[in-house]
Amino acid sequence: MDDSAAALILSALPDLTPHDLSVVDRLLNLLRIHISTASSPASPRLYVAAVDALHSSTCDSLNSSTDSTSDDKSQVTPDDATDDTLDHAPNRTRHHGTDQTATAVEFDIKTRCWKLKRRRSSTDSSFSSTLTARSNSLGPSSMTTSRSNSFKKRQLSHRQGIGAPDKSEEEHVNKHNKSDREAINGHEKSREDINGHDKSREDQDKLDNTKKTEADWTSHIPHSEHNQFLINTRWDKTSLGPMRTWPPILQLMTLKMLADPRPANLYWGQDRIAIYNEPFALMAHSRHPAMMGATAADAMPATWPFLKVMMQQVQDTNTAFSLPEFEMEVHKENGFLEEAWYDGIFSPISDTVGDFQGLYNSGYEITNTVLMHRYARLIHRMAATPDFDHESPWTHIVKSCEEFGRDVPMLLIYSAHVKPTSRSDHCTLHLKGSLGIKPPHGQALNTFDLDDSDHVLAPAFRSSKSLGHPVLLDTSHESFQHFRSGIDWRGYLEPSSRIVVMPVLTTGLIAGFIVMGLNPRRPYDDDLEQLVRDIWLTCTSVLSSSISFDQAREREKVLTRELTQRERFIRKLAEVTNVGIYSLSPTGILTYANPKFHDMLESTLETENSQVFGFDDFVLDDDLHKITAAHEECKAQCTNVSVEIRLKRTWSPPGSSNEQPCWVLNSIVPDVEDGQIKGVIGSLSDIGHTMWALQLQKDSTEAALESKKHLEQFIDMTSHEMRNPLGATIQCAEDIARTIDEARVSFSDKDLSELFELVSENAKTIAFCSAHQKTIADDILVVSKLSSSLLSLSSASCQPETVAKQVVRMFKAEAANATVDLDLEVRSSYGIDWASCDASRIRQILINLVSNSLKFTKGRNQRQIKVIVGSSHVAPPEYMSELQWHPKELPPPVLSDNNEIFLTLQVQDTGKGLSREEMDKLFNRFAQASPTTSSTYGGSGLGLFISMQLAELQGGRIGLSSTFGFYVKVKKAIATQEEKKSIRRISETLETHLPRNVDKPLDILLVEDNVINARILSKQLRAKGHQVHVAIHGQEALDFLRTTKYSQRSDSNAVELDVILMDWEMPVLNGIDCTKQIRQLEAQGSLTTHLPIIVTSANARPEQIEVAYAAGTDEFLSKPFTVTQVLEKIRQMNN
Repeated sequence: MDDSAAALILSALPDLTPHDLSVVDRLLNLLRIHISTASSPASPRLYVAAVDALHSSTCDSLNSSTDSTSDDKSQVTPDDATDDTLDHAPNRTRHHGTDQTATAVEFDIKTRCWKLKRRRSSTDSSFSSTLTARSNSLGPSSMTTSRSNSFKKRQLSHRQGIGAPDKSEEEHVNKHNKSDREAINGHEKSREDINGHDKSREDQDKLDNTKKTEADWTSHIPHSEHNQFLINTRWDKTSLGPMRTWPPILQLMTLKMLADPRPANLYWGQDRIAIYNEPFALMAHSRHPAMMGATAADAMPATWPFLKVMMQQVQDTNTAFSLPEFEMEVHKENGFLEEAWYDGIFSPISDTVGDFQGLYNSGYEITNTVLMHRYARLIHRMAATPDFDHESPWTHIVKSCEEFGRDVPMLLIYSAHVKPTSRSDHCTLHLKGSLGIKPPHGQALNTFDLDDSDHVLAPAFRSSKSLGHPVLLDTSHESFQHFRSGIDWRGYLEPSSRIVVMPVLTTGLIAGFIVMGLNPRRPYDDDLEQLVRDIWLTCTSVLSSSISFDQAREREKVLTRELTQRERFIRKLAEVTNVGIYSLSPTGILTYANPKFHDMLESTLETENSQVFGFDDFVLDDDLHKITAAHEECKAQCTNVSVEIRLKRTWSPPGSSNEQPCWVLNSIVPDVEDGQIKGVIGSLSDIGHTMWALQLQKDSTEAALESKKHLEQFIDMTSHEMRNPLGATIQCAEDIARTIDEARVSFSDKDLSELFELVSENAKTIAFCSAHQKTIADDILVVSKLSSSLLSLSSASCQPETVAKQVVRMFKAEAANATVDLDLEVRSSYGIDWASCDASRIRQILINLVSNSLKFTKGRNQRQIKVIVGSSHVAPPEYMSELQWHPKELPPPVLSDNNEIFLTLQVQDTGKGLSREEMDKLFNRFAQASPTTSSTYGGSGLGLFISMQLAELQGGRIGLSSTFGFYVKVKKAIATQEEKKSIRRISETLETHLPRNVDKPLDILLVEDNVINARILSKQLRAKGHQVHVAIHGQEALDFLRTTKYSQRSDSNAVELDVILMDWEMPVLNGIDCTKQIRQLEAQGSLTTHLPIIVTSANARPEQIEVAYAAGTDEFLSKPFTVTQVLEKIRQMNN
């Protein structure tokens, strides 16, 4: 409180009423406190004036009291007064009379001055001198005049309210003036008494009190660097004075401020001296330490005009002033200047008597709350559904960011346009919007190529596109110096230390990029990272919505246009279509029918009649239930139904005069709306021609199948009848030859020897003709399979060289008889050990070629045949270049890998050569080189045709010049152990003229309906030492099995049985059915063991062989065959 405030209090004293005694007491205490701390020379004068005013006011109030009482205890001397007594003296004197009250008040003033002298000995001398000087200068009359003028004003105010003054009031004024003069004389006397105290005692008390004050409160300040700085501040140079002289209330508030964890400071006194704690120093940053001890005007000149008004308002109203969400620039430990927000409050500080002393300022940091609210508004603004009819999504994003300059100080938006090229997808970027940066800025290009551009952001664009998420860039790098310059940074007008590049992806494809600068006064923490992610996802969502909106809008236009066109098209189509269309309500009322519907049914019913429609008059009675059931099923199950029905209307098929019912296809679909059946929609399609064509096709197919069956039966019968006699012929020839050979040893007569020679020759001729006949039959079957594409390759691992050796060995005997040299040669280039191919087909081709060479070489002077085996990686090889290759007629097979090689085989002979015309005729079906060839050498002309087909079927070709040759495509392979054993076994078999006999005599059941074949075969088998039983059909064979030891009905005379030779075609019971019954008997236990069965037949097609094996046969042997083949087959089964 300054002197002006004290003067204000003094001027108010004369206006107090008798009811304001408590206020008077408080004012006296307030003035006393002011006197104890003030150094102003006017203070003693004010105090004396206050005493006079108090004396006058107290007297007035006591004179108006009518029930006052006396109290003897109020008489207390200054030497005996205690603090309690002195403090309460004014209160006790209120009940005394006028004279006693004046004496008590005057005594109380003197006593308080004496106590003040004791407490403030350091200021007593100045106080006494000042009091004397001021008292002499003012004089009693001046003070009285001042008091009297105030009092007269109060009287005038009172007189105006209640009338003219009375005489008693004037007397009271005169009496009061006298009391004032006596009070002044008493004050002077008190001053003289006080000056009489011992000077040394005063100095000692002053020193003790000063040390005690300093130790009492500064020792409680927590030790820290900032607090030490506060203590060391030169407060003596401020209006507050040294810290030891600070009043208790300032000491208390300083301790509270230093203990506050929030930023807090004090503005003390009328000068608003600043005192603050360490958190506030961090917030003040550059204003610290100069702000400590400075006035508010000097500490914060920029905001002082506002603070001055605000602080004065707090002082005047004695009410706290709140500052919600005020921003401060805060420097963190690393010197980074951050955006910070606080909620602050300025609270007034008053002493115990209500005098204003200063302001206490504290704040809470609410930065996260403010930023989160701002981030949320940005995302909400961006996520708001834009009006895509009037603005693009890119424009919407730019507008959403305009308000938020601090969070988006710079923005660039590019759309991406991808154009597929032969190498890759070519991506071009187009500028769609920007904030803070616009062309012609060097880095804000309107258009540039993403893949080929050297733009500073191009690597980040490509990286974010590849990664599929935002990429953060540090702009402090020197490569961004040009980019940072020239940008009108928004918000704080400072360059962003970081920018982020966000790819905008829709449906997995790049749609654009967003380049955004980040707040330069916020660190890149989790909150800012989440903001970037939210903006990225929101922009992606907005663009996806835009694309969906554009697509939906365009789709709506297209659909509207298409629906209009389709409706018009369907309406016209229903009028001109060849299909009857109709719709029925759930109750069966015909709601729509096109003209064709009426034409097909010959109906005259109109839809406008709303009559129930029935098919009774139009559909045949036999099919009426089908169409009725179809409509009911469609409505009940809500599914599509189609049914073929016949109408009562008839028609005549092409080329026929016979009329027949019209066939129609009735297709029905449910008409569903909101899950409810509204009826059915059906169509009637005329399928009369289709049904007639299907029936015609069915009849033709059945006829063709029947014809094919008859043809197959004819071929089977022809082959059977052709091959059956061959067996007997061959066997007879072998028997004749064997008998003659035995007789030649036994007889030496010349004539008999010539006879036997003739018989032997005839027998050999029979055997040769039979073999030739068999060859023709086999060739016909192969040609039949080739024509029907039924001949398939069966690849297996084999040794091609071994196959060639086998063919040479087969013809060795025949070549020797014709004195022909037959040799095998292997080329040096041959590099095949094992190969995967069809060895039987290669063997068949080579047999045909060697057989031809033998025929044409037998009659020559020089008779030599050479089989040459080779291989090559190219086809045809160079060493076969002299051959004239026959054109291909079959497509080559497709192999699965590249491990291929070409196997080459040549047959060179010294036979008669061929002319050009003769070579052109070869390789044709049933064709020979010349008409004399058949008569001279024999043959059907099928051998070379078959060889050509087989070669091309295996990916090769056949050719000729002076020699024959062919090649086939094979694959290198590694043979298994079983295949190696098989090859070895075949080689060993070919090395002998006849197979070995079985190890022991066998009991054989021969089932054959041909008596001649049965007699001959049984005789040959018996000659080999085997026991043979003959049955002429299958039933007889079953009866015989009951007599063997393997039947449960057998007795002691039961016969042995090792194998069954079963013919296929037999009367009563054929071989296949007999085989099935034998296996059934074995399964039932009627036969106690598995009996080996070999089925023989002249029909040897693959499907027939499969039927035989399916019936339960163990082996299959095609006719004709020799006894040697039979015994070999038995030996294979035994092994």
